[in-house]
Amino acid sequence: MSELQMEAALGGISERYQLTQREKEILSYWMKDYDYIQIATRLGISRHTVKVHISRINLKLQVNSKASLILKIVGA
Repeated sequence: MSELQMEAALGGISERYQLTQREKEILSYWMKDYDYIQIATRLGISRHTVKVHISRINLKLQVNSKASLILKIVGA
């Protein structure tokens, strides 16, 4: 999936599941395979905060793993 395709898919997912701007940002980095520490460093937040956001994203999208999250986004 190209960068543009991923951004388009994330935009659709964000609207459909009402993700916040911060959740969308974190999801974008998560999809680029950044880990919690890398995301936290890039955004100037704690690793725990990243973990909480990812948990909320998983709840909103009704997934329980990164693999199922990716499948939901690609299939969207």
